[in-house]
Amino acid sequence: MKELHGGIDIGSESHHVIIMDDDSKVLLDRKISHKFSEFDEAIVEFKGIEERQQGKITFAIEGKNGYGAPFDRILIDNGFKLYNVDNLKLRRFRDVFGAEWRNDQRDAKMLAKMLKLRNHVDAEEKAFIAVEKTPTVHEKLRILSRHQQSLIDDKVRIENRLKKRLLEVCPDIFKYGDTDSKKLLHLLKRYPNFRMYKKITMGALLKIETIGKQTAVSITEGLQNIRYVEELADIYKSLISSYCCRILDLKEEIELLDKELEETGAKSLEVKRLISIKGIRTKLSSRLIGEIGDIGRFDKESQLAVYCGVACIDDDSGKSKKTKAVYKANQICKSTMIAIAGCTIRYIPESKAYYQKKKTEGKSHNQALRCLARQLIKVIFRMLKEDRDYIVKEEMKKVA
Repeated sequence: MKELHGGIDIGSESHHVIIMDDDSKVLLDRKISHKFSEFDEAIVEFKGIEERQQGKITFAIEGKNGYGAPFDRILIDNGFKLYNVDNLKLRRFRDVFGAEWRNDQRDAKMLAKMLKLRNHVDAEEKAFIAVEKTPTVHEKLRILSRHQQSLIDDKVRIENRLKKRLLEVCPDIFKYGDTDSKKLLHLLKRYPNFRMYKKITMGALLKIETIGKQTAVSITEGLQNIRYVEELADIYKSLISSYCCRILDLKEEIELLDKELEETGAKSLEVKRLISIKGIRTKLSSRLIGEIGDIGRFDKESQLAVYCGVACIDDDSGKSKKTKAVYKANQICKSTMIAIAGCTIRYIPESKAYYQKKKTEGKSHNQALRCLARQLIKVIFRMLKEDRDYIVKEEMKKVA
């Protein structure tokens, strides 16, 4: 059966599709609006081309899980093979073989032409990554974890803005907590105007959420005598109140997502495997599995390590031999693996011993954690590939 090659240039409102045969003859060149009705029409048209040409269409798509969804899912559900092409590799291909100008049609054509080389490119290069259907529970975990990460990023940005404003008008307020402290946030939300602090009483403080009697007694006098820039107090009160409300709302939403992650993660067998590692609970396991998806797409543990950003890659040239970090790693996986490494130090003697060994070699805390995370990737990869729980070597010997 003939192999037909398709390229899809993804856009927010429409996608440009070009399908070519082995002789580079264009069989289809059209735009598809981002609507279910047009997706359905396109699928019928694609199948018609396959029938007339007695071939099978394989598509190359630039990027996945962005504006390409749900078109990519629909293509896979209808039996089409789909490959993800890295945008940097496409750019290099276009620079060498394409024209100086570019547009959506040209990009789609370059993707189709590039796909024709798939069988001539070493699989180790990872130029074409097959897009497989992810288990539904893992896809839900990925959506939840990424949404939560975006909320955490928003919270950190607003906390930094609030900190800057407070440093400008009343730096002494940080004696009672930082911008991540619920006590300080509720205090500032209730009393954003520092002029009111001279009249503040213990009874008024006790009405504030998260402030108890012991705390109220210890901070009342200090708040009454706190120093601030009087000229700025009035103008900053609305800013401070707004920032505090937004941070507290984001904190509440992040905590709700924590619960949802745990409930969804409990339905995944892979998550249950990971929580057999002492110190690792459902939240961290859910975040990691959600980003990994199907472990079958990784042939070796080194590929998983690179994806998670805890491995270095060679950067040799002539007599120079060195390594460099993977700059296109999955950042959520990376932060999750570092957190997992930190948890295992407290509960697993082997992890603690390895961490201490790296520290004695002169590595910093963060460097030692990354080294430990790299070793844990080997363990996690085998656990998921072999579908088994975590077992230390001594326990394995007893079982044998």
